[in-house]
Amino acid sequence: MKMKIACVIHSLDGGGAERVMAGLASRLADREHSVTLITLDDGKHDRHEVDPRVSRLSIDVLSTPGNTVSLWSRTLRLRSTIASGNFDVVLSFCDATNWLTLLATRGLGVPVVVSERSDPKHQSLGRAREFLRRQLYPKAYRVVCLSDDVAVTLQSQTRCHTLVIPSAIEVPKEFRTRLKPITERQSDPGQAKCHLVAVGRLEREKGFDRLIRSLGDLPDDAPDWELTIHGEGSQRDHLESLASKLNLASRVKFPGWTRPIWPVYQSADCFVLPSRYEGFPSALLEAMACSTAVLTVDAGGAVREIIDHGRNGWLVTNDDAALRAGLLHCLTSTELRERFAAQAGEVTDRYGWPAMVDAYEACLQDACKQQRRD
Repeated sequence: MKMKIACVIHSLDGGGAERVMAGLASRLADREHSVTLITLDDGKHDRHEVDPRVSRLSIDVLSTPGNTVSLWSRTLRLRSTIASGNFDVVLSFCDATNWLTLLATRGLGVPVVVSERSDPKHQSLGRAREFLRRQLYPKAYRVVCLSDDVAVTLQSQTRCHTLVIPSAIEVPKEFRTRLKPITERQSDPGQAKCHLVAVGRLEREKGFDRLIRSLGDLPDDAPDWELTIHGEGSQRDHLESLASKLNLASRVKFPGWTRPIWPVYQSADCFVLPSRYEGFPSALLEAMACSTAVLTVDAGGAVREIIDHGRNGWLVTNDDAALRAGLLHCLTSTELRERFAAQAGEVTDRYGWPAMVDAYEACLQDACKQQRRD
């Protein structure tokens, strides 16, 4: 059954959720569905491309500290956009956009599927918005969650109808192998230090501050290292100041968002995920798909489902001391990093795009069928 689908997200300017939405909309269009991708921003800062067959609408109602847009204006603009499209079904991504979409579509007679991209147990929207989420999520045909943990949390908080669909990764084939084995890299005097990489929004929940502090607390005889953190966000100045305060400014770099990101993973000795909490760690999966050794804290969400500790990565408890110990352990053992790198690429079998698109397509079609029966 071919569908006319409206996909809604705040923007395509950012990381994992935006990347997945762009990829999902494109692949649904490739399956001959009529897809319109609606973003709340002005569309001038897209970081992710969509298939030319996807219609793109930017309604410019994204509320920012420098440009406040009332809830009433956002709701009416989104409502009129969806109503005029005569869509069979609406798919929304990300918490605040989800409840806004559910609010905007009340009474339109179009089923809505929303996808929660983080863990609400750790990420509060504030009292008013949490109230709206509790009231509106049960109105969705399904609330898609990235892991069983998130599904349990949302069911207990909102009594909504959940469906677990893990996210997907797709790394170009040319980047799925190492540029050079770690042992060869370390025999090269120009590459003797261990190159650590982290990727994500520069926000507190991503834990880059504690990664920098943990590296600063390593003993003087620890192996030499350098860290590159790829991303942007409100914490950039704080993180740069922290690195400078700890005399690490020459060893910690902030190049901003990097595209394509695959060569970054491919050339790294170890990827580190220091997040305080995660819904579904796309950057972790991308690094592993590039056959890169990974060290991650147990940040919840799907992390434990991805990492088989000691075989395809190193998993530590979610505290600063454990992160510091894990860093020292991985920096010290070249053999350990080689073993992780050799096993990491298997995630492409478990988290591929076809399975994810199949699951979303089936959910959206079921929503349409249910609406017609009602």
